[in-house]
Amino acid sequence: MKVWSQKNLEDIRHEYIDFDGEWYLAFGRPEKSGCWIIYGKSGQGKSSFALQLARKFDEMGFRVLYLTLEMGACDDFVNSVLDVGISSKTNNIIYSDEATIKELDEYLSKQRSPDVIMIDSIQYFEQQGGAKASEIIRLRKKYPRKIFVFISHVDGREVEGKTAYDVKRDSFKRIYVEHFKATFIGRGKGGSRGYYIVWAEGYQKHWIENIKSDNDGTEDEETYQ
Repeated sequence: MKVWSQKNLEDIRHEYIDFDGEWYLAFGRPEKSGCWIIYGKSGQGKSSFALQLARKFDEMGFRVLYLTLEMGACDDFVNSVLDVGISSKTNNIIYSDEATIKELDEYLSKQRSPDVIMIDSIQYFEQQGGAKASEIIRLRKKYPRKIFVFISHVDGREVEGKTAYDVKRDSFKRIYVEHFKATFIGRGKGGSRGYYIVWAEGYQKHWIENIKSDNDGTEDEETYQ
């Protein structure tokens, strides 16, 4: 058991992610460590947001490993990567479509291993790679200077499955994506605005249609972030 005195606690030096612009307004300056989770329904901008986040990390000089466990290198995934502005001329992001906890641990133990590990999705990581929440949390603690970002399916408005739920509880940065709007709902401080627009045209179209629906006298029972 390790204990800290008050002075030990005050002397801890944390490293932060120096987001700027829209990213800063949405998420502030998060600590450069720990687990993040991105979740939301299919077709509402979740994967596009994750790729935009990967691009932002790369632009800031972070080494990024993107585990595309669901889509692999299919045409749709490649097009999604290109759509957010990632290309071989502008980035050093690397990809893989398979990994177990053991393989990922071995890879991260190497020199100059990735600073950010993005896993799409946690459900596939559990089903295909056999990952359990306890192992994921143990890996996060083993590499305290790395950022683990998990993308998750949802059941209703909650992450799908016990593993995803336990990892969400361990995550300080929780980002819910709905109608192309990524909203910070995690513990700790976010940015002053608290959300990031993934795709402006899609977001605006949704709200225009929503307003039109209200004006037509129909009732919208959804509650939005």
